[in-house]
Amino acid sequence: MISASRTLLALILSSLFLALAPGSATAQETVVVAELPPYAKQQPDGRWTGPAIDLYRAAADRAGQDYRFVAAGPDTGEPEFPVYATPDMPAPAMRSLPLHADSIGLIGIGAGSGFTMGLLGLFTPGFFKTVAIFALLVLIAGTIFWLVERKGNDEVLADGSKRRGIGQGFWWAGVTATTIGYGDLVPRTTGGRIVAMIWMLFSMALTAVLTAYLVSLTGQQGGNRSLSDALAGKHIGIVAEGPVARSDLSGADRVVQFATLDAALAAFDEGRIDAIAYPFQPAREAAGDRSVSATDGSIALPVFRVSSDQLREELDRAILSSEWQERAEQAFSR
Repeated sequence: MISASRTLLALILSSLFLALAPGSATAQETVVVAELPPYAKQQPDGRWTGPAIDLYRAAADRAGQDYRFVAAGPDTGEPEFPVYATPDMPAPAMRSLPLHADSIGLIGIGAGSGFTMGLLGLFTPGFFKTVAIFALLVLIAGTIFWLVERKGNDEVLADGSKRRGIGQGFWWAGVTATTIGYGDLVPRTTGGRIVAMIWMLFSMALTAVLTAYLVSLTGQQGGNRSLSDALAGKHIGIVAEGPVARSDLSGADRVVQFATLDAALAAFDEGRIDAIAYPFQPAREAAGDRSVSATDGSIALPVFRVSSDQLREELDRAILSSEWQERAEQAFSR
């Protein structure tokens, strides 16, 4: 009888040891997922799809974690992924690397294409400020050219009038900076030619910077729209406690908070706000037929909350892999 009891106790203890031993089967973990297209979407049949879903599945399988996905809601608690990093998020040890770098998008302000939209993109305070700075530089260069050339170049004298002489120098500097070069006014003195050479070299860099800035203002491929210029004088909507903070939109005339993105879209359609600030990639998915433009403003990045060091390591390894970088480039291409 005693021998049988000892045998039964040994079997119970060995079973308990095997159940608790590393590598043994573990209870299924519930993973709360936020539906955030294009990163994660829930299909009508309940399946979850998207790059973030695939990334999590691959990392969890490698970590040996059994899981099931549950959509975030009032009864499920805070989502574990994909979420945007905020100052009150747990320490970096409890979250993965960012999936993807996103920019602040503006729903209702079109990136536009075509000649008309390109022209409209120029009529901003930033454009006129740029023109004023460029004109001032041309005036300074033209004045220096006149001061150096006035004693050895009759074309710059302009009948002895200082105003007309500086005007001639301004004309020469503008024509030279734009590489048009009419040839109606050229330096005759050694000093004037030195000034001309310096101004031509400086103009090459100035023209390149100006061209890149104008491209960004028009929202065409090759640059993002200036956030500060796009916000100037406008009423902008944001989602309360969302990824875009009020402090990110200091250039707006007014910032209005809404409980949800759908509420903000409804306010935009009713004309109560001029645009909605939201991460660019999700904004493209949520905007429908509304226009969306990317800006040069940066946004907190989508990350995974993690429950173990092993899962975080596997996620980070997957995110840094060349396969994910290639897929991210394809999935988030504009």
